[in-house]
Amino acid sequence: MSALFGILRFDGEPASSRDVNRMANVLAHHGPDGRRTVVEGPVALGHCLLRVNREDWFEAQPIQDGELTLVADARIDNREALAAKIGIAEATLRDMPDSAVLLAAYRHWGDGFAEHLLGDFTFAIWDARSRVLLLGRDHMGQRGLFYHQGDTALVFATDVQALWAIEGVPRRLSEDALGRRLMMAVDRIPGQSLFEEITILPNATVLRFDDRGMVSSHRYWSPHAGVEHHGRDDAYFLETYRSTVEEAVACRVRRLIKPPALCFSGGFDSGSIAAVAGPIVAAQGGRLIAISSVLAEGESFPFANNARAAVEAFRPYPFMDLHYYTRGDDHAFDDIETSFAATHNPIGTQYVRRGMYRIAAQAGARLVMDGHGGDYTVNMRSNGMLGRILLRGNVRLFVHEFRQRVRKTRHRSHHVVRRDVLPGVLPLWALSAFFKMRRGFGPLWWKNGVAPRFARTLIEREVVDPARLHHHYQTESRWQARFRQLLRNTGAGPPVQRILASAHGLEFSRPFHDKRVVELGLAIPERLQFRDGLERYLARQAFADRLPASLLSHALGNSLEDPDKFRMGKASAQDALTAARALDRDGRLSHYLDFDVLEDIIARVDQTRRKDHLDLHNATLKIAAARFIAWFDRSND
Repeated sequence: MSALFGILRFDGEPASSRDVNRMANVLAHHGPDGRRTVVEGPVALGHCLLRVNREDWFEAQPIQDGELTLVADARIDNREALAAKIGIAEATLRDMPDSAVLLAAYRHWGDGFAEHLLGDFTFAIWDARSRVLLLGRDHMGQRGLFYHQGDTALVFATDVQALWAIEGVPRRLSEDALGRRLMMAVDRIPGQSLFEEITILPNATVLRFDDRGMVSSHRYWSPHAGVEHHGRDDAYFLETYRSTVEEAVACRVRRLIKPPALCFSGGFDSGSIAAVAGPIVAAQGGRLIAISSVLAEGESFPFANNARAAVEAFRPYPFMDLHYYTRGDDHAFDDIETSFAATHNPIGTQYVRRGMYRIAAQAGARLVMDGHGGDYTVNMRSNGMLGRILLRGNVRLFVHEFRQRVRKTRHRSHHVVRRDVLPGVLPLWALSAFFKMRRGFGPLWWKNGVAPRFARTLIEREVVDPARLHHHYQTESRWQARFRQLLRNTGAGPPVQRILASAHGLEFSRPFHDKRVVELGLAIPERLQFRDGLERYLARQAFADRLPASLLSHALGNSLEDPDKFRMGKASAQDALTAARALDRDGRLSHYLDFDVLEDIIARVDQTRRKDHLDLHNATLKIAAARFIAWFDRSND
């Protein structure tokens, strides 16, 4: 991915070219196609270029135009519409990079220009006339920006490690952020990073800094149902579903320099992306690089939910270039410190994504996509959908849908009642009480590997709300409230998959996190989310002519991206825990984690029990966090 970075001084001193060039050196892997910096009085701006789209051949950032200087990491989808409003001629637009379109939009609309944009973007604009620096991030936070505001300067960059190239930027882990992650807090605090005094610019936000350090914030969008979708009939939603998903995917692939890659499960979300993107890529003379994580041929394990059969249903499609990733001997702790150094995040332990991104890069892709977000936008799915129908009082419809559900899933009636009716009928407090009883009335964080004293301290300080912690079954919200919560959390944090993909020289984007998709998804009536006994009714209807028949009739849930996760954890977690114990100097790591509890989890889990799969996964994540803390402390020495 491309990167932007810079410094704004508040103390009257000029910015240093040496400082901004040090930042450029740290971010060199983001700029295989060029790096440039510029210094203008109190501000220094820089850009590292990865060419992904055709317009990127015209990029020459930083752009200086009179008293304006801009750096951006952007793919602007409504170039033509913006040009028409601003008055840019078609011939001129043809040779303009997206960054120049973005700057023209700022000239036209001023500080509020971001609300006119569509696409994935971050930007920094220095306006020497008003002595103001603007930092902005796209609607759903698909691209990211970290910053530190000190007494004498603002420092910002796409990648957090570039901030530490500047003297005075603290390099310390945040006790509160670590605690919230280890305790698995439901709600993300907008802007909170893992590091003290370093903030992530929240999605859909523009910050305005002047040269005295005064700052103001403007949030220009939040997830909502688009007003244009209100009061529409079923035919409208069917047509609009198809056109919106098609446009969101097409915007990401129609101007590419090289064929894209897709993390592919063969399900409705990634399958719809493939069905739309594939013909576009084929028309450009390429094939869609579809990478699937599956079990080795012939393998089968309890609860693995292997994607191989679903993926194979797409093999006849001529525009698909299918690749398989199988685990082999790979595990989450392979070369773990290299992952930490590349991402500065425990997310670097996602060995499946590392393997898939490696395949994408070797195949020549510069963009990789996935289907995440479909489940909580336009392809909403949730336990208890039948119960929701019953709550609305439509008994006749409930009976019809119940019978259809039993027939199409081939589940027994009592299973459908337990999974699809009761979770929707019972009040959340009753569900919460039931699961509390099942765990022995202990707190949500009880026996999950967090050190009890640390957990209690976080709760006493009100860093963590003990009633809003993730557990095996979500009881804090459901349906629309849960979907909105997921959308808020997604935009508030760092773009972790993009950071991981960038270590392999890739750009990353999620079509189902497109603003247009979100605004449609939140407007879709419940009657179109579940029909004829199946979820994803609109996807089945809208793409009936594009998706395999086996998928259209498929009634079960998502495939697992990591189908061999249990065996991987069982084979590697104990050695990783032993290594973490050895690194626990002066109780630094056991301050956060209860190693004895983690060891007990690893020893007792059984592959035939579904709950144990989640327990082992959570234990693996906590051990990875311990290794990350030890690595970070050591890298500070």
